[in-house]
Amino acid sequence: MTCDYAHCIRSPNWNFLRSVRAMRIDKDVVIVGGGFAGLYAVHKLRNELGLDVQAFDAGGGPGGTWWWNRYPGARCDFDSVFYSYSFSDEIQREWEWTEKYAAQPEILNYLDWVADRLDLKRSFSFNTRVTSMVWNDELKYWTVGTGDGRTCTARYVVCGTGNVSIPKKPEFPGIEDFQGQVLQTSSWPHEPVDLSDKRVGIIGTGATGIQLIPELAKRAKHLTVFQRTAQFASPLGNAEVDPETRRWLRENHKEVRAGARDHFLGAPYDPPRNISALADSPEDRKKVYDETYGAGGFRFVVSTYGDILYNKESNDTIADYLRDRIRDRVTDPKVAEMLCPTDHPYGTKRAPFETNYFETYNRDNVDLVDVRSTPIERVTEHSLKTTTDEYEIDVLVMATGFDVFTRPLLEMGIVGRDGLTLDEKWSGVPETYLGIQTAGFPNLFTVTGPQSAVALYNNALAIEDHVEWISRAIGYLHTTGATTIEPTADAETRWGALAEGILNRTLIPQSENSWYMGSNVVGKTRGTYIFAAGAPLYRSICAQVADRGYAGFAIDGVETAVPPMVKLDPGVATTLSAMQRPGVKPLEDCTVEETRELVEQLVGLQIPGPDMQVQDIAEPAVRLYTPNTQAQDGRPVIVFLHGGGWVAGSVDVVDNPCRQIAQAADAIVVSVDYRLAPEHPYPAAHDDAFEAVRWVQENIGSYGGDADNIVVMGESAGANLAASTALRARDAGLKLAGQVLVYPPTDPEASTQSRVEFADGPFLSVTAVDTMWGAYLNGAEVTDVVAPLRADLHDLPPALIFSMELDPTRDEAEDYVHALRKSEVPVEHHRLAGMIHGVFNMDATVSAATEMYALTAQFVGNTVTTEAVSVS
Repeated sequence: MTCDYAHCIRSPNWNFLRSVRAMRIDKDVVIVGGGFAGLYAVHKLRNELGLDVQAFDAGGGPGGTWWWNRYPGARCDFDSVFYSYSFSDEIQREWEWTEKYAAQPEILNYLDWVADRLDLKRSFSFNTRVTSMVWNDELKYWTVGTGDGRTCTARYVVCGTGNVSIPKKPEFPGIEDFQGQVLQTSSWPHEPVDLSDKRVGIIGTGATGIQLIPELAKRAKHLTVFQRTAQFASPLGNAEVDPETRRWLRENHKEVRAGARDHFLGAPYDPPRNISALADSPEDRKKVYDETYGAGGFRFVVSTYGDILYNKESNDTIADYLRDRIRDRVTDPKVAEMLCPTDHPYGTKRAPFETNYFETYNRDNVDLVDVRSTPIERVTEHSLKTTTDEYEIDVLVMATGFDVFTRPLLEMGIVGRDGLTLDEKWSGVPETYLGIQTAGFPNLFTVTGPQSAVALYNNALAIEDHVEWISRAIGYLHTTGATTIEPTADAETRWGALAEGILNRTLIPQSENSWYMGSNVVGKTRGTYIFAAGAPLYRSICAQVADRGYAGFAIDGVETAVPPMVKLDPGVATTLSAMQRPGVKPLEDCTVEETRELVEQLVGLQIPGPDMQVQDIAEPAVRLYTPNTQAQDGRPVIVFLHGGGWVAGSVDVVDNPCRQIAQAADAIVVSVDYRLAPEHPYPAAHDDAFEAVRWVQENIGSYGGDADNIVVMGESAGANLAASTALRARDAGLKLAGQVLVYPPTDPEASTQSRVEFADGPFLSVTAVDTMWGAYLNGAEVTDVVAPLRADLHDLPPALIFSMELDPTRDEAEDYVHALRKSEVPVEHHRLAGMIHGVFNMDATVSAATEMYALTAQFVGNTVTTEAVSVS
């Protein structure tokens, strides 16, 4: 996600800037926002890209949300060294953080210092609120209006308005009648507030309230907390950073932050254990929770177990642990139970972190009121009334949260093409592409906008990613002489479906009023506002979009196709996200040993297979699976050949799938432990596969199988072996009832569109395919024995063939379908949309695997009674 800015500036098309000014457009870019996003956007677009920019911010200086949120206790909950800019070595070497988790004043000072360090303030108009943006489709520019009556025209608008900049509107009648002081956390007074003799009431116990409540308790005469939703808060673990450590962090910032973007949350916290929370013993699980709870911050979210956010039973273990810790820390059992969340799974709301929050309720001057069971009726002149009681207060603090993601953009009166307002476009759930743009609003960019990864990504890095992507896109337009960029309708639809599908695989929708779902605001449409598959996958998708010439965007109205990763099935996307752990190499970069280790880990993506009779046989090396159904003679037999590119895989990797297939088809499955390359190159695996079929035909009767109903089946490289084995069996006079081929590679020298379109995957790249073919063939001549697509296919048994939409070997598989049909072989073919190579081994996360089991069972049943039917 970088741009060769020097090339952009040197390009002859850069003269386009002069044509822009000749049309009397005031600026190249208007930037809205003066926080992390706005400051970096000014630097990137003005200082590096050479554009003429005008920035606006409603605050009185740099800071964004940190300018406004000055309430006591406000601080970041990512480690300060990660919650800061990473783009400049100089800035990282020159600044020292005094606390592990910086407080608001220090963050504000940091952003002000960066603005001075990079000379950014001269491009800003502070104390200026943007009130309108109108697109001129004839002249291709935006007119931006501000609250003081000024206007500014620009080719591009970059909105860095943040997601938590507009507070929710008060929901309580009578608040205008209150005679005391009302304090809003998001616009806290700049001067100190004396609460020493005040009765304070606070509404809201989200992340803000949890930071503020301990501070209010220290300062107020009495504090009443009105809690509607109890929260799963865990310790922040803040501490001062001593001078020596500060210097070390400055001098070693590259090592400290190395690989941050390769982690789910954009900070190099330890990854979760590679097993389910349910797989550990209660004792080991508690040890994991104890260690991460004490480590502080987001480590408790991401360094425990990977299925916490996906499996309710696993989530219950961490939720129960947190409730026990609350009971340990709060002395009054009744108050402790009020503070124990019971209405949502852990992590389905933005995880808050605390410092002595629960101990605050042990203080004599603090009361907790449950306003879920006794709702607030109204605010009076001097009190707050619930359905059962009235509480006199002098100061009312509103910590009721924000109208997140959409409202900061909707407040600016944005009007796109043909008079379409953003309010109209987003009358329901927001429609975006990557969270960066929305169709109908050309050249309008939203930094960390709706449906981006920002909610589960360190904001500082998420902002950098988006600003760099936007800068690269603008540079691309200039180098090509184009004037506009916006998403296609197809891209927007597919992105929304992908984001929604991913979100629905998590437990987040089980929370009734999470701002992740937009449901914390009365009247707001509940739906998908975030991309929940983490930073690495999101970054990979954004990079693929840019690398393919802004795939899914229309450049000057010319539409481009949506790239492969946006077409992913949500289950596949979630799986790829889990597999993108720090240090995991792409297959093409792996050694043979690393490839084998990676393939063996696929077992963790499988549902445990059913119990049944399993036998290992040494000669030939096979494993037999016999279902525990009522004993019968003459069961159909499936000879199964595992995948792994002829260099990896084992009968253990496919143990669970073999059990599933045996159960579904009520068949004996014979899994072949063939020899692997490069130690045993061609024809070793080919010979082992054929000898296993020969052995089955001669001996399977003694195991209850029917030698006249043998189906040879394989996945990936195993499918190549299965197809070749069917040919060899035909030529040797061995009768097979059928063949099942799961995304078979059928010619190592194939030149197909799918090899071009999916050259870089997802998951399996063409380079990896070619490397595996090379190891298997070891220089052997490519004949129809290893390339069945070249063979005479007449008189082969009926075939069931699966191809995956997003697979470089897709066209080889489908060419084989056509070749078989041309040779009058009955073929049933299924192309599975949104699927990638390898999903057969991922049935715990990808439903297509289970679908393939069922279709295989149906096909095997057909081969027993009748010839398979050809289905397109």
